[in-house]
Amino acid sequence: MQSIPLQIVQNSILAPDYISTKYVTDYLEPHMRRFQITIELLRGICASTIRVIDVGSYGSLVPALRQILGLTDITITTPRQNNQPASEETFLADAKNGEQFRFRADRFDLEGPFPYPDETFDVVIFTEVLEHLSVDPVYTLSEINRITKAGSWILLSTPNCASAKSLARILRGGNPNCYPVFTKQPSRDRHNREYTAWEVRELLTACGYEVTTLQTHDVYDDQNPKWRFVSRILWFSSFLSLGLVKWNNRGDTIFVLARKLSTVVNRYPSFLYA
Repeated sequence: MQSIPLQIVQNSILAPDYISTKYVTDYLEPHMRRFQITIELLRGICASTIRVIDVGSYGSLVPALRQILGLTDITITTPRQNNQPASEETFLADAKNGEQFRFRADRFDLEGPFPYPDETFDVVIFTEVLEHLSVDPVYTLSEINRITKAGSWILLSTPNCASAKSLARILRGGNPNCYPVFTKQPSRDRHNREYTAWEVRELLTACGYEVTTLQTHDVYDDQNPKWRFVSRILWFSSFLSLGLVKWNNRGDTIFVLARKLSTVVNRYPSFLYA
């Protein structure tokens, strides 16, 4: 399938013409390559009539879901907020023409029960959320499994703590995680645990999914030559060590597309739970 040009994705993501230039420059534009890969993966599994839920989102993908994929039944989930209803039909905040990009917003704690009946949705978007979970990741994924239909899909992305960039940070004496800091105020923004590509595959398999696509990409500073240099070192080390040193799956972000086969198979996979 031919890739979607980055410019088309960017034009769609920025179509609402946000009031806050800081939101655009600090979040949307740096993540544009990630948005592009996400939309490309979704394009292969989405029909216009399906029900999609974007878990742990603030709606940044909604314009592309509507304009590029033609989706209309879109739900996003966000944390509970003071003076905000638990559920509402709404549109993109802080956007001059946000009413063109409507969706349903449900506000609840992702580490508690999800407020939906069994087998409600066809596709779950679960991007850049897994690393923020702090209590029981399999419980959250079991709720995602429960609310989706048999044969439904999950698209997951998360930072790769075994990336070439992480290795470079280790070799310089640093921390391999891309966002290991604590925050001064209580916040879900910090990363509580980052994962490797192997761990994400094992986690989804334990949760009743068959992984059909697993990729890693450098989506941040992807043109920086030093990351390519580290990747070459890994390739050479893999050759010298007869494969004991792995060189593949070293992009900074993991992307996984998986299909639901069953309910949760292993509630407490040993690599994640003591």
